[in-house]
Amino acid sequence: MDIKSTNKEITIVATIGPSCNSKDHFISLKNAGVNIFRVNMSHSSLDDLIKYSKIGRANNITIGLDTEGAQIRTLLKSGNYISFKKGELFKISNTVKDTNSSKLALYPLNIINQLKVDSLIRLDFNGVTVKVEENNGDYLVCKCMTSGIVGNNKGVDVLNKDIQLPDFTTKDIQSLKMINELGISNVFISFCKSKEAILKVKEISPNVKVISKIESKSSIHNLHSICQVTDSLLIDRGDLTREINILDIPFAQRGIIKVANSYDKPCFVATNIFESLITGDLPTRAELNDIVGTIEMGAAGIVLAAETAIGKKPLLSVEIVKELIHRYKLFNDGLLFSDLERNEITDSGMKVWLNR
Repeated sequence: MDIKSTNKEITIVATIGPSCNSKDHFISLKNAGVNIFRVNMSHSSLDDLIKYSKIGRANNITIGLDTEGAQIRTLLKSGNYISFKKGELFKISNTVKDTNSSKLALYPLNIINQLKVDSLIRLDFNGVTVKVEENNGDYLVCKCMTSGIVGNNKGVDVLNKDIQLPDFTTKDIQSLKMINELGISNVFISFCKSKEAILKVKEISPNVKVISKIESKSSIHNLHSICQVTDSLLIDRGDLTREINILDIPFAQRGIIKVANSYDKPCFVATNIFESLITGDLPTRAELNDIVGTIEMGAAGIVLAAETAIGKKPLLSVEIVKELIHRYKLFNDGLLFSDLERNEITDSGMKVWLNR
């Protein structure tokens, strides 16, 4: 399906992951209301992309490709997590090979060449903040400014220096060249910094619909030029929080949606939709209100990320979004309490909460 904004339909996007990566998962979530299944290439292989596209084509399910994009990530030498203590000294190498007794490397592998002494690096979002004490070209010696845990393939921020990164990784380019034959027509561009990234995607795959992810200062600074050439926008509130003050996120969301609508470009919103359902059983009132508020602002869709990829209750997450969309339409028509006999929520725990 083409992504478009109408008064009748709010798009629901679900992210594929361990909690929903089979044909049965796809079909049940589609029946619950999912319009597009997003393949996050930061956590998927090219073989995964082929597998999901085959399931999609065989079952009339829309698959979307989400690029890795311009982001620094952790590469652990072993295991899935490393614990660090404040004041600890350790090495970050320029290679995945364990030649310098380092605990981890950074991807892209040549990125440490841009890091200088006194650079402040935040590993794994809110995991650990470290300061570069030495850079000899092969590795960094870093000092932990905070204690914490760092996972593998997690995002990395350099807090006091602008880092130059390519718009697309090698895997991104490979996947973009594959999608036409795979029948994938929607591409989410991660960390879309400027219109050049959009034009690059359309050069490689001319027939795709591009959803530009607004998740950096550069994205906001170039928002108008991005809107001129993109098909849609997606506000990633999580990654955007890494670059702007978290107290500004509610206003950035409103501003971006307003600009997108002025260009008649659909705008979707992601991150912290149902944080509570990643490990818990029930949503919070604030989460429910956030979704309705986002739709009221003029958003064209809701994107479920961790909620469906690794969450405890992916189906319930989708069902609630779908039901809120339905009740929002009733509310706009002045008919909020005319449809109380609906039975769209299948989760038994949620049913107990609803039957009051």
